[in-house]
Amino acid sequence: MNFFEREWKTGFQVEDYVVKSLLGKGSYGTAYLVENITDGRLAVIKRLRPYKRLIDPSGKLLFREADILNRLESAHFPKLISVGKQGKVPYLIMDFFEGKTVDQLIFDEGKSFDEKESLTLVKEVVEVVSSLHVKGIVHRDLRIPNVILSEGTLKIIDFGLAVEMENNDSGLLKHRDYMREKSVRADFYALGHFLLFLLYSSYKSDSRKEKSWEDELDLTPPTKEVLRKLLQIEQPFADSHELLDSLEEAIRKIQK
Repeated sequence: MNFFEREWKTGFQVEDYVVKSLLGKGSYGTAYLVENITDGRLAVIKRLRPYKRLIDPSGKLLFREADILNRLESAHFPKLISVGKQGKVPYLIMDFFEGKTVDQLIFDEGKSFDEKESLTLVKEVVEVVSSLHVKGIVHRDLRIPNVILSEGTLKIIDFGLAVEMENNDSGLLKHRDYMREKSVRADFYALGHFLLFLLYSSYKSDSRKEKSWEDELDLTPPTKEVLRKLLQIEQPFADSHELLDSLEEAIRKIQK
């Protein structure tokens, strides 16, 4: 995939922005940190990966992401700055957030989250994500690299998989379909894994034998119940309100 992609070098200019560094590559887009040549403002350019033009020559999915970002009016999400094409390759420019992703905090800085801290952070994410659901949008990629803690404010990035929500009351789905679903359950399933990453950050194994999370993690019953519903082992949460109520109850049990 990288063979077909010629990276933009430091100093390369797009509109009024010059490239400072490569931020990362996903399956669909490549992100660069850029600086405005007029006011020094930092931003992010996300461009379509060249090989993806074989299946999406018009950049439809990238422009769908731009359309969704343009509908969001919150400091918790990137603001769309511009959309365009460099040659035949479409791109979008959006806000850059200072701070650390949860992924960086855990794996680069050794941050660990206890049960209460894990539930509290997930509750903050749900409160932010619920504003997307109200607008009929499901993110579908709520992973630890896509949640940033910036000066005490939680930010959610990467709307490349975000879609319009569809009504679907098909009950429990097959495992392979969970993240593809265009409903709140896709976000809740992702949050189940998000919560597990947080909880495992403070887990110390005393055995080489592989066990399930229910056997390895010493959790209170309400937290286990939250996880089982998020991971769709049991009937999933119907909406954010129900999930928030369960998270608050789980936090209260720990405080007691």
